[in-house]
Amino acid sequence: MTRTRACAILRVTFDGREEAMIVIASEAYEQLMEACRTAYPAEACGLLIAAGGPGGPIDRIRPVRNAHPRPESGYRFDPADWVRAWTETRQSRRRIAGFYHSHPHGAPVLSAADLAGWRQFGSPDFTYWIISLRDFEQPETAAYRMQGSVPDAPLMPAEIRIQIAERHDVARRDSV
Repeated sequence: MTRTRACAILRVTFDGREEAMIVIASEAYEQLMEACRTAYPAEACGLLIAAGGPGGPIDRIRPVRNAHPRPESGYRFDPADWVRAWTETRQSRRRIAGFYHSHPHGAPVLSAADLAGWRQFGSPDFTYWIISLRDFEQPETAAYRMQGSVPDAPLMPAEIRIQIAERHDVARRDSV
């Protein structure tokens, strides 16, 4: 497992380009994989939660019940469970860092439905994760952030690099 400074979200590459990166605690990542496997063959969905301000590492996940009429091929947050999840997050003085859902049989890429929903409800402040379970034992994970916060700007997905960190590294924000 590769580690970097746990609080970093941007990394500068050797050619001077900025590469977006997000950090998730290994315990939270394992919980995310388990939530997706447990929901299989339906799509799992839920929240990625972090302490502190923007850019802080994700250290919790909160599954939200999938209320889609065809949960094996789509997802929709159950309204009551979504309100409970949002309230729990606020009461714990934490923030929603992003959202996740699984593709039980497909690649971890944004579908037309994912893009349409994200354009309607998304924000450049959140990350959007897709976990592919086509290889159930070795899931693939991709994370995206929307670019364009100016009104009427087209929202385009930008894939970001995921950094998995040991929980103690995340909590102490050690440079490792």
